[in-house]
Amino acid sequence: MSTAAIHRYRVDDLRRFAAALGNAVGLVPARALALASHLLWFDAAGAATLGIATLPDWLEAIETGHVNAGAVGQVMGERSALAMFDGENGVPPLLLERAAELAVEKAREAAVGLVRVTHLGAVHSAAPVTAGIAVGPMVGFVLGPNRLWGMALPSEAGLPVVIDSGLAAVEVTRKPGAHRPHADSTEPPASRRDAAALLEGLGIGAEVLLPGDGWLVAAVAVPVLEPLATFHERVAAAVTGMAEAPGRLLPDAWDAHRRAAGQHGVALTAPAWKSLQHWARRLAIEVPRPASR
Repeated sequence: MSTAAIHRYRVDDLRRFAAALGNAVGLVPARALALASHLLWFDAAGAATLGIATLPDWLEAIETGHVNAGAVGQVMGERSALAMFDGENGVPPLLLERAAELAVEKAREAAVGLVRVTHLGAVHSAAPVTAGIAVGPMVGFVLGPNRLWGMALPSEAGLPVVIDSGLAAVEVTRKPGAHRPHADSTEPPASRRDAAALLEGLGIGAEVLLPGDGWLVAAVAVPVLEPLATFHERVAAAVTGMAEAPGRLLPDAWDAHRRAAGQHGVALTAPAWKSLQHWARRLAIEVPRPASR
């Protein structure tokens, strides 16, 4: 890809810009900002194929009513460690983050928190959600449609270790700007099928745990089970010498991506920026200036 096709913008400028666009299509300001931050998480993690370049697809889904911009979800039933959560066809990244908050609340009381989510569309990766749980510090798990699954482990480095089958599949098979968050898919990519096979090899089929459109978000409170320092030692030993790879986000590499984005800005291809500019013109939102070189 030619460097002439790359435009860089400051993270904070893109966050404000994306939030303004989201607000203009019907998201309340706080939720528009949350969606912008969720997408920029991918850019700061070196996974731009799922980052702010995909915002036009979410704007279209909201504007056309494919997802309900006003939905905040509803707890339909709960027990000490379990909540049944109706996503009300809301914006999936936002409702999954709410489900993660519920799981963390449950885990603080019962060591383990499980949230079963219904009536919520698919995404290609829930990595920001699992990572957010692990900052707790807790172990986070997400199972979702199309055999998507992810795990995040708290580490002594501060940033968690994130393993995500959807992230691996998108990094391998997608090009920037090609992501369609609300597109139907009857057959998951090969790398996602391979990741799901890891669960099935243990006799745990994703299709058995959840119906095709269901989600399960889980949090496990590590300090309740053992000293956090002991757990950190095991995580550090497990990742020693391990290299970054599709679907595997390690603290050192992740931190390097974040620092690069902060120092040099988020890189967007010309087609991705053109699509964002199109929405800005339609919605009368001022576009940010490129980052200084």
